[in-house]
Amino acid sequence: MKSSIFIAILSLCLFTATAQHQLSGTVLDRADGSPVPFATAALLRTDSTVVTGVMTGDDGRFVLADVAAGGYIVRVSFIGYENAYSRVNVPAQSNLGEIFLSESSHMLTDLVVRATRPLLEPRLDRIVVNVAGNIITTGISVQDLLQQLPGIVIDHEDNITLNGRPATVWVDGRPTRLPAQQIAMMLNGMMGDVVDRVELITNPSARFEAGMGGAIINIRLRRDMTLGVNGAVQAGAGFTDHDFLYRGGLNLNYRSRQLNIFGNYGYNHFPQYGTINQIRNYGGTMPVTFDQHALMRGGVNNHTLRAGIDWYVSPRQTVGFLFNGGHSVVDAKIDSETFITRTGIPTIDSIAMAITRNDSEFSSQMYNLNYRFAIADGETLTIDADYGRVYSRTLQDMRRRFLNADGSELRPSTQFQYTGPRNVDILSLRLDYERALSENTRMETGFRIGQTLTDNNILYENWLNGAWVKDYNQSNQFKYTENVSAAYATFSHRFGRFSAMAGLRAEYTYIRGESPTMDTTFNRSYLDWFPSAFLQYQINDRQTLNLSYSRRIMRPGFGQLNPFRMYLDPFTYFSGNPDLNPNYRHQIELRYNIGGPFVSVGYTNVQDIFQQSIFQNDETNITSLIPNNSGTDQWVHMQLSIPVPVTNWYMVRFDNFIAYSWVNVHNYGEQFKNEYLRIQASLFHNFTILPTLRANVQMTWDRPPWMGLIQPNSFWFVNAQVEKTFFDRRLSLSLACNDIFKSREFKGRVNFSNIDQTIRETFASRQVILTARYSFGSQQIRGARNRSVGIEDEMRRAN
Repeated sequence: MKSSIFIAILSLCLFTATAQHQLSGTVLDRADGSPVPFATAALLRTDSTVVTGVMTGDDGRFVLADVAAGGYIVRVSFIGYENAYSRVNVPAQSNLGEIFLSESSHMLTDLVVRATRPLLEPRLDRIVVNVAGNIITTGISVQDLLQQLPGIVIDHEDNITLNGRPATVWVDGRPTRLPAQQIAMMLNGMMGDVVDRVELITNPSARFEAGMGGAIINIRLRRDMTLGVNGAVQAGAGFTDHDFLYRGGLNLNYRSRQLNIFGNYGYNHFPQYGTINQIRNYGGTMPVTFDQHALMRGGVNNHTLRAGIDWYVSPRQTVGFLFNGGHSVVDAKIDSETFITRTGIPTIDSIAMAITRNDSEFSSQMYNLNYRFAIADGETLTIDADYGRVYSRTLQDMRRRFLNADGSELRPSTQFQYTGPRNVDILSLRLDYERALSENTRMETGFRIGQTLTDNNILYENWLNGAWVKDYNQSNQFKYTENVSAAYATFSHRFGRFSAMAGLRAEYTYIRGESPTMDTTFNRSYLDWFPSAFLQYQINDRQTLNLSYSRRIMRPGFGQLNPFRMYLDPFTYFSGNPDLNPNYRHQIELRYNIGGPFVSVGYTNVQDIFQQSIFQNDETNITSLIPNNSGTDQWVHMQLSIPVPVTNWYMVRFDNFIAYSWVNVHNYGEQFKNEYLRIQASLFHNFTILPTLRANVQMTWDRPPWMGLIQPNSFWFVNAQVEKTFFDRRLSLSLACNDIFKSREFKGRVNFSNIDQTIRETFASRQVILTARYSFGSQQIRGARNRSVGIEDEMRRAN
């Protein structure tokens, strides 16, 4: 009897699990074979009543879940195209394959679509944040915009993390290919209102380069959805508490049946202003205290250019060319005074003064040639050939004076200068192949070969007897060659309410370092395996449960390998480490979505983490900061995002990120164990005062993570924007203010071994900006092609 009941219950469960089915397909443009995102796939009964419907993703793919057995009609529609209809019989048919849409012969002119999309959309391997229409973006930079998105944190040094993991920034499905320092400049120069949506990929699959960090932030621009000639021009000006800032840009796009030509130029000038106050206690035979006050002033002029062309040779073949470049000039001056006293005695013994001039220039060019061949329905071949070049030049000149307490000269002044030009050349060839193995199973495989050549030439000179004299002990030429060969394969399968994807990536790395000056070389090679896996369960129409895992590698930036010394003051310098090894990380995450709101929990384990080791010499009073592989870091986190529509004109969103970390590292042989809680909580208020007048306020409190041995203090800030549109929303005026109460600053302390130091840094955080943006040309809608290229990791690391 019990066995019969058990069998009956089991049969019922199996029937429940299999009674519902799903339909899938991919929507493509018949003219060029490119995917059509945001097309509507509707499931109709035979009497034309609507059962359900979904929108296609960026790849043109859609999935209609929970479909009962029977006969239906699938209607695919998109503005500017003729509707496509297919009769289906469920469950006999579950994959409709490729559905081609043809352009309508009655194209609507200057049609503007203002459909409302949910702010957050969960996918199998990412969260999509629909920025356009949900967040006010006019008048703020993309850098400011990213700080309003769930899980993204940008610290005072412009490091970007997603759920606590270092993130790589992409634009339109293409990596930015810029060094980390230049990414911040690019994002500050891009206006936020060109962004359509942002994809947050916390666990990249095996398809992505394993060395691209722990996460990916993919920024999708608005221009991807337009047909014909269109564009926008924008200009903004404002001020900080200390200086003026201004920026401008031009976006152009032309799309025809066979060509897509696009370009984007941006210029940004912003001031550099900051103060650093430090108190250091030195031991040694005569304990002393250094009280340092430094003021930095300067400016940054930044130009960015993105241009490309896609030629649709046939409905199945496309050839594309892409150029991405940037040029930045930084001019900064640092004045510092250090008051030296005997520890515990307030009387000043002596004063050290320094005037430091930092001039740097940076330029980058990336060229990509792309070929895409849709061999057959569900089968695609893509080839990318890339060449990139990064050039940077740094000149640092420091003049030092040593005075008695009464202002008289204690000893003769000194002056030295560093120059550190660096060239990085990157070559890559990549091939990706996709194929549908069955109605519910897809395979993707590919390979990549790449080479990176780095040449650093460090020249150190002292000013002696009215001339610059080379210091051979501190000058050095350093060459670094890195070859990476990779192959990967991923498989995805849908069964019932489950979707799964698994992949494996293998990368072989060969490294050669050479110092002609010191006549030394080193060689290193290693083979690594990087698995990834995703599993999603569709609970119902609104709820999903998603589990993911990946193993990643973080290779050091080429700047971190460069032994070039950068002096902050006469007693502090930063330097790279050519012996730095990559670190490895395991990442696992569980995410639960209820429509837009979601909560995720995860665990990350990092081996051989990069940490800036601090060495304090109590006899010379010199402090050095050099990156080293210092130990392990592991943490568990919880990310929560809840948008709440209070009324039809007022919405609140609460974002909260909490992580608990265990750190076990060493600092020059001394062990440092630490456990700490990291919290960031944000509250966003969005107001629709009138259809053409909106405002939003961001309130954030942040308890940041430890920075190696440095324990930072908590801080808070408030940002606000207001936007008014005119002329059918083609013209928009925006007034934005960041850090209204000037409360965002960095405070921290180091208390370890012989190091006792407090730090306080301020910067030009309060900014008021007035921006005007005008859109012109066609507003017809049509999907554009996105692609990634093969040198994303190296260009990011060239800092």
